Amino acid sequence: MTKRIPTAPRRPNLRMNAVLNSTIAGVVAPIDTPTPEVAVDTAPEVQVAVTPMDHVLTLLAANNVSMQSLQENAKGVTDAITHLKNGLDLSNKTNEFLKNSVLQLMTENAEIKKAMTSQNSVMPSAVPADSSSSMDDDLDLGAKHHPLISQLINSYIKKPNFVSTDPLKVAENNNRSAWSMTGTYGDKYNKTLALALFKYLRPQRCCTNVSKSVIMNIIKNHYQNQVRVFRTSAEKIMVRNKAGRRCNRKKTLLDRRIITYQTYTEAIHEGMNRYDCGNILSIDVMSDGESDGDNKVRAYRPSWRTDELQTFISTIDELTVIRLKKNSESLKKRIPYEKEVSIPENLAVTLPDWCFSK
Repeated sequence: MTKRIPTAPRRPNLRMNAVLNSTIAGVVAPIDTPTPEVAVDTAPEVQVAVTPMDHVLTLLAANNVSMQSLQENAKGVTDAITHLKNGLDLSNKTNEFLKNSVLQLMTENAEIKKAMTSQNSVMPSAVPADSSSSMDDDLDLGAKHHPLISQLINSYIKKPNFVSTDPLKVAENNNRSAWSMTGTYGDKYNKTLALALFKYLRPQRCCTNVSKSVIMNIIKNHYQNQVRVFRTSAEKIMVRNKAGRRCNRKKTLLDRRIITYQTYTEAIHEGMNRYDCGNILSIDVMSDGESDGDNKVRAYRPSWRTDELQTFISTIDELTVIRLKKNSESLKKRIPYEKEVSIPENLAVTLPDWCFSK
């Protein structure tokens, strides 16, 4: 027989018995023993994947915000520029108004001064002076102060006694409006033409700030000048034109001789053995010449000039041909003729004694 070893007596589990008794009774008795700490594991963060499209959309959204900001700034700049432009326009208009006002005042002041001068020129005997001469002075004054207006009138009105070798210029002159020379300025036709001419001149730039009375005076002055030209005989016109051509030819000859003398001064002095020739070349010493054919001029030598002076002038003419070279072919041949002329009383320069014939 085996020997039976007795087991150790069981110790009662007081805690378990209390739980069971409470469960049966429907009440869970509180347990005084401390509750052990239970570690709570938090769930890890979920990483969300960002696609390229999401990145693009984000950039577009940010770009839209920037664009809106730029548009607001641009609108502000535009408003500022518009405000500045309006201010400049207003300033320019103000300056233009002030400028026109000053010019208008100056014009009116000049007219007042002319009126006062005209009143002060009345004779003490209270007899009115001739108004025609005073009117002519005022008209000439207006034309001198406004030459561009006179040029426009000359291009608008037909010229009487117009002569030209160009048929186009003749036709152009004939197609212009013309004053009636048989009547007066106050005739209906001339008045109508004057008003039409004023309407043509008024919008022109040169007529800006010029009063109507001044423009009308210039128009009337033009009419009076044309009447004088119309009443001048054709013979007088030819004589006057001929004298003008002669004077121009004389002046051109003098200028050409002076240039030659300045170019060959030393050679001329040595050839003439005269060193006091600086004042000889003047308009009073030049010969009067008249055209004698297409390429000839009859040069009238004054009788008071000595042969030595004539040699001096001929030497300069010969040197002029050398100086001009091929251009000298355009010079007209001078045919000398002696003319009895006394020594001019008022010579512009003092000539040496060897220039005068005894």
